Amino acid sequence: MNRLNALYIKARTGLSPYEMTPERALIKMARRLGRDEIAAIHIRLRQLHAELAMVEAWDGDEQDMIWKAIDEYQKLLRFIGGKKST
Repeated sequence: MNRLNALYIKARTGLSPYEMTPERALIKMARRLGRDEIAAIHIRLRQLHAELAMVEAWDGDEQDMIWKAIDEYQKLLRFIGGKKST
């Protein structure tokens, strides 16, 4: 398991698979991410967009799940961009 996944699991402790990760947990997670994790997020976003292109038009539930994941990763990137240097 890579560091990004480990931090994501920790941030989602106690949540159901259908709940969004709370913003405060994403902000806390963003403070701990480095260059490798940021690159992994960009790669995962490309993968999610590719998955979205392959989903059947009738499968709105799957499309919604992918869009939610994309939104969460994009939020995480915004929080990373906003972290203060120490």
